[in-house]
Amino acid sequence: MQTWNEINTQEDIEFFMNCTGGMHDSVLVRAEYSMGCGKTDSGMIIKSPNREYVFRMVFDSEWTKRIEMVFTGVRHFNMCGFRDNYSNEIYGCFLEFHTELMGKTRDDRLIVWSDGSFSPKVYGTSIDLKDCDCSFVIADFLKWRFINNKND
Repeated sequence: MQTWNEINTQEDIEFFMNCTGGMHDSVLVRAEYSMGCGKTDSGMIIKSPNREYVFRMVFDSEWTKRIEMVFTGVRHFNMCGFRDNYSNEIYGCFLEFHTELMGKTRDDRLIVWSDGSFSPKVYGTSIDLKDCDCSFVIADFLKWRFINNKND
C-alpha cells in the first residue's frame, strides 16, 4: 500500500489532480462516515472533537489504481444516490480551499471536494447547501493514497 499524501497547499491539490487525472472516469465504490461519538461503560454519551468526524471514500478509476480519500474534521457532506438517466462516472472533480464558508466573522480554511458539478461560490458564503444535487465533502483536512487491494 502506498503512503498517505496530505492536501495542505495548492501544489498538493495540483499533485492530486495530476496523479488521479482529475478523477476522470472514476466511480465511488464505498463511503464510510464516522462521528467518533460513543457511549462509555456507565452509559454516558460522549461527543467527540471535530477531528474525529471522518469521511472515507474509495474510488475505482479506469486510468489509475484504486483511490482512497479520507476527510477529517468533516463540516458538511452530501452523497447523491441513484438517479434515473444518469451514469455513476465522475468526469472530473473539484478540489479547492475556501475560507469564507463559516461566515463573515471567521476565516477557517476548509477543503472542498466534489464530483465536478459543484462549487460553494455558486451557493454564496453559507455552509447550508441543502439544495445542491451533487456529491461533495467540506472538511478541515484531506489525505489520499492509491491502494491495490480491492478489500481495502
